[in-house]
Amino acid sequence: MVNEMTSKERVLAMLNRKPVDRVPVISGVAMLKEYVEKVGAVWPDYHSNAEMMVNIASCTPLETGIDNLVVAFGMFVEAAATGLDVKMGRIDIHPSIRSSFKNPEDVKSENFLENKFIRTTTDAIKLAKDRYPDIATYALIEAPITLLGDLMGAEKLAMLSYRCFQKEKHMIKMQDWLSVAFELSEIYAEACAQAGADVFYCSDASASPNLLMPEFYRKIAGPSEKKLGDFIHKNGCPWELHICGNTTPIIKDMATTGANCLSIDQTVNMREATKLAGDVPVVGNVDPLLMVEGTEEEITTEVRKALDSGAKASKLGCGTPPLSTSDRLKIWVNAAIDWSAEHSAF
Repeated sequence: MVNEMTSKERVLAMLNRKPVDRVPVISGVAMLKEYVEKVGAVWPDYHSNAEMMVNIASCTPLETGIDNLVVAFGMFVEAAATGLDVKMGRIDIHPSIRSSFKNPEDVKSENFLENKFIRTTTDAIKLAKDRYPDIATYALIEAPITLLGDLMGAEKLAMLSYRCFQKEKHMIKMQDWLSVAFELSEIYAEACAQAGADVFYCSDASASPNLLMPEFYRKIAGPSEKKLGDFIHKNGCPWELHICGNTTPIIKDMATTGANCLSIDQTVNMREATKLAGDVPVVGNVDPLLMVEGTEEEITTEVRKALDSGAKASKLGCGTPPLSTSDRLKIWVNAAIDWSAEHSAF
């Protein structure tokens, strides 16, 4: 019997494959419209205001019992810090990058850490750690291939990912781009670690088999993620790897990156994923749309199905939709707590 844990202790124990008092409930980015309005935050100011960001992010654990909070709100920060244009989205849509570089040598990192979005994230981490020491503070970071897609453009990435196996000059170009992306990731990861991040949420959506060949993942994307993960570990932090889409063809490879856990989305069979991942914990798989329009029965059924199939934490298949409701998040958390009470020897 494990003594009652704080949220942070529970999450870190799961990531380090140690016993927990109950399964953790963890979220991805949770920029809920309901919470933005509740705390009186102003769009788009909360993307560059640490106080507003933490006020929004902390609603998720404080009001629902979810075990973590995540900053920043979207996968755009690193690319924006290089000077690329940002489309700020809306109160219910995350920001995105809308320009790209022609060549890797065009990417500059001299004032990278001075960018307002970078500083907001690191300041938010410090603020969250100070205010909520018992909640696991996650730093969202773009894994190498997704950052690469922002820097060079998604279409160019897709083309180069195919051509790089055909001619050496294209592989050299790919490695040049990756070198630039990794340099930015290192700078950002170190800054977030120094700010006090408990865990890194590394999202590599662009490495999905839905977008790029599994061969590319095995030979380039996976090793790049491992390199970044090793750097994060050297900075004293565990990390979670999330890739969108049907990752079944690459889960075995994802498990070799050194990630402390793998996050899968709702298109993946959890039971199959846990078998393929071996000893690496797998989380996720609950349909995010249930937090917007699901009934109590639907949410409870999905949560229990994922846990019965071997998930080591309850998590949505991707980030928490901005139009999610706090009532549905509470149903999600309670379903996981009830399941844990029934499976005391899990």
